[in-house]
Amino acid sequence: MKRVMCGVAMLALSGCVSPPTVTDYNGASVRIQVDGLGNQKELRPQADAEAFRICRAGGKKRAEIASVTPNTQTYTISVLYLCLD
Repeated sequence: MKRVMCGVAMLALSGCVSPPTVTDYNGASVRIQVDGLGNQKELRPQADAEAFRICRAGGKKRAEIASVTPNTQTYTISVLYLCLD
């Protein structure tokens, strides 16, 4: 019974993917952190939309990816966007 409960708990936790998070913004660029274990086809458009929203709020017209850095220690991916006119 314990094994079944542990299996159910692991299955439930594996479905928990955190949404993209803004970790840094300085007016010229924005860094978005996404869960490295999640489905990147779903998370990447969300990160792009968040970066675009942040850049627009700062008076810029678009957000363009400058770099993508995976962190194997925390299983996250950091995406740096430049905020451009």
